[in-house]
Amino acid sequence: MKEKDHEDQLRQFFKYKEDSLHLKKYVREHPNNKMAWYLLGREYDAQGKRGKALYCYAQAGEVYEAFENKTIPVSQESLRALKQWEQRSRARRWLSRIRIAALTALAMAGILYLPIQRAYTPEPQPFPANAPALPPGVSEAQMEQTKVYYVAGGKNKENVGAALQEMLLKERVNSYAILAHGKPTDDGKWIHWLQPPQLLLSVEGKQDASRQQINYYDAESCACQPTDAAKANAIYGSWAGQREQELVLRSAVASFTRINGKAPVGLQELNRPYPDNVLPGVTAYMEQLYEKSKGLPPVDPTGQPVPDSQPVSAVQAGPDTGGASVASGLIKPLMEPLRIVVDKSNHRLAIVSGQMIVRSYPVGLGGDKTPEGSFEISEKVRNPNGKSNGDFGSRGMTLSDTLYAIHGTNKPSSIEKDQSLGCVRMLPDDVEELFDMVPLGTKVTIGKGLLPAEIKRGNPSFRLPLSSNETNPGKVYKWLD
Repeated sequence: MKEKDHEDQLRQFFKYKEDSLHLKKYVREHPNNKMAWYLLGREYDAQGKRGKALYCYAQAGEVYEAFENKTIPVSQESLRALKQWEQRSRARRWLSRIRIAALTALAMAGILYLPIQRAYTPEPQPFPANAPALPPGVSEAQMEQTKVYYVAGGKNKENVGAALQEMLLKERVNSYAILAHGKPTDDGKWIHWLQPPQLLLSVEGKQDASRQQINYYDAESCACQPTDAAKANAIYGSWAGQREQELVLRSAVASFTRINGKAPVGLQELNRPYPDNVLPGVTAYMEQLYEKSKGLPPVDPTGQPVPDSQPVSAVQAGPDTGGASVASGLIKPLMEPLRIVVDKSNHRLAIVSGQMIVRSYPVGLGGDKTPEGSFEISEKVRNPNGKSNGDFGSRGMTLSDTLYAIHGTNKPSSIEKDQSLGCVRMLPDDVEELFDMVPLGTKVTIGKGLLPAEIKRGNPSFRLPLSSNETNPGKVYKWLD
């Protein structure tokens, strides 16, 4: 990176302060803030105080490497100074603990002479339905600006450093961001959505660059002493709480736009009666997301998220790229439209977004009679042939206007076997969840060796309210069951 560009980025993103006295005071009060150490080191460098600068860079660790694209040039003298500083800091911490213990003992002795009082227990407060619980001290506005990324590849120091650099320089973290390591599937080709990831670090954006805080939660990926991840875990849980509804809505808007050549003018266009039933209905939370628009990044024709300023109603959707939203070490989870992948080798059907498996079900197939290739859901029908317990079960989804379909079955023993005439059979609860999650026009890929054997169902199952007529009583379906 050119020196001028580097300085411009620092000033633009972090409002770099040239007051070394201010930074010295701050790092003395916050010795674990690596961003402050890095900025103080740059100020010493500008003053020609190379020894002090190297000492600060050693304290900055991965932050220095993320910005400078090189390892820390720490001399042996600086390393010795660092070791001595750490020893003095450790001694001060032990003295502080001894003083606190002594004061606590005196306080407990005084408490013994106080009258016993009943402890106060606050009464539980009701929480509104369909709303994710907010962590203490975090507002709804702050949660809307929170970003979560997964690190691409393993959680080694190099990958985490590359991901952190991307977060700091390109993603413009202005509130709160989390970097996590997703749980890989058994075959190592996918990432589980339903299994919580391991949190690696968080970045708390501040207007004052010296106060921007980077907290590490995994010793292996940072070669450091990790901090308590309770706050980050609470924020992640709240962030993930409604992510599936957002993904289904984004995918439906993208499918509608690709099929009709224009974006929907309102959510009612997604809930039209058969045969234009993109979705059965939408939840109250999905309505809120659509109205806010800016809080729901849509998808462009390449499958990549478009800038946050573009409203949901202006999404222009197109073919899915089939890859993950990966850029220089970062994966943006659940940002790509939903797709369906069917693996004939192990009788599995998965709902995926990028390289993340959102759901995975066992299915019944027809062996060589089940075609391989690319398809799309060209029709969605509820209770095909007027019944929910017939040969096709309660839901059916035609593949590219053929006689092949994904549907339910009244022969549950055929699941994970090759007994159909070519269709994809699913258990009742599984096909009903799939029907509600994937919109009309969803891309489908059928092949061999595509998915792991693991089964991942929603708990509870994903369900949408029914607000339109999705039956087709005028047609007798003759899918190749």
